[in-house]
Amino acid sequence: MDKKLFRKGDIVVIGTALLVAAAIFLLRFVGNEKKLVAEIRVDGEVIETIDLSAIAEAVVISPETEPKVTIKAENGAIYFEHADCPDKLCISSGKLTRKGDTAVCLPAKTVITVLGADVDAVTY
Repeated sequence: MDKKLFRKGDIVVIGTALLVAAAIFLLRFVGNEKKLVAEIRVDGEVIETIDLSAIAEAVVISPETEPKVTIKAENGAIYFEHADCPDKLCISSGKLTRKGDTAVCLPAKTVITVLGADVDAVTY
């Protein structure tokens, strides 16, 4: 009995999975996203949109929520700076610096999402 560790079909499946993983990595971490926009939502409603690439000095946002949260936006980053909620998981999510990053404070019903600003021929 001559048993092989991998068959031809196994190698194809493993190779395909590695290619998909590499593509996801490249799209996520190697993108040249220069202009970032952060969107702050409270209870599903957009309360503020901030261009993170245009901030000269830090901006502090304190939305009307219960429990209270404080959001700080800097050049290229935004994060929960302070929260009165008991678990403070939103603070531990850290700085959001890439397109697609999201931080949520569930007790305060507050969501921060970083979006890439679309550049088209008219804007460019």
